[in-house]
Amino acid sequence: MLVVACLFSSGWQKEVAAKSSSPIRIIATDSGFEAPPMIAPGLRHLLFENRGTEIHEAMLVKLPQGVSAAGFVAAVKGGALFPKGALDYSGPGLTSPGESIEIWLTVDPGQYILVCWNSGHATSTAVHPLAVQGGRADDPVPKEDVVLKLVDFRFDLEGRLRQGIQVLRVETPGPAMHEVDFYRLHDGQSVADLKRWRKEKRGPAPAVALGGALDSHDLSRVVWLRKNFSPGRHVLHCEMPVESDASANSPHLSHADVGMVREIEIKE
Repeated sequence: MLVVACLFSSGWQKEVAAKSSSPIRIIATDSGFEAPPMIAPGLRHLLFENRGTEIHEAMLVKLPQGVSAAGFVAAVKGGALFPKGALDYSGPGLTSPGESIEIWLTVDPGQYILVCWNSGHATSTAVHPLAVQGGRADDPVPKEDVVLKLVDFRFDLEGRLRQGIQVLRVETPGPAMHEVDFYRLHDGQSVADLKRWRKEKRGPAPAVALGGALDSHDLSRVVWLRKNFSPGRHVLHCEMPVESDASANSPHLSHADVGMVREIEIKE
């Protein structure tokens, strides 16, 4: 059973919660995030859960000095996918309502936000300010079952994903930034159906979004994912823009468009 740290109001209690080895719980809703206001730096264990009615993700973005959460959102409204000076620090990827995923990632001291980029949520849904401060607190990482490498422009798997709880070590040899979202296809649906649906953002979903690992500006960063996989046809999908200066307000070519999609079957 996972034990989750509670949120407290007093300063010393917040400090204790930040240094706890329990997973840091992040809950996505259709109006924003429920998450701590502060965590300690280090290799942290996050438990992400989607309690909304839409697909959500939780990107950790480190803000540049002097830029507020409101300033970041204003830059996105102005068309910036990567506002100047802000750094992506990965985070749990696209997750359907009722789904959850665990992720281990490293955060450095600074001021961050949690933001969801899906379907324009970065400007329509509240971001969550998050201070990373205090003494370093490294959470233990489970031994991986599979190594997943995000390469230009393909997914390389070392090992085989199996039914049940699996731990994936996710590396980005690059040289471009990448991310990975996991989907389980519904019966009768195809990779082409999924790609079209993600482009058009309309119609019934051809798959369940199971979570994943979002991109990081530091390609040397490694993240770990833990997920309980069911049998079925699954898809690994990278939705990063090909153009580094792509606009948030207009369609753009994604890595999936140039072949960074892979179907795998998980058997009983």
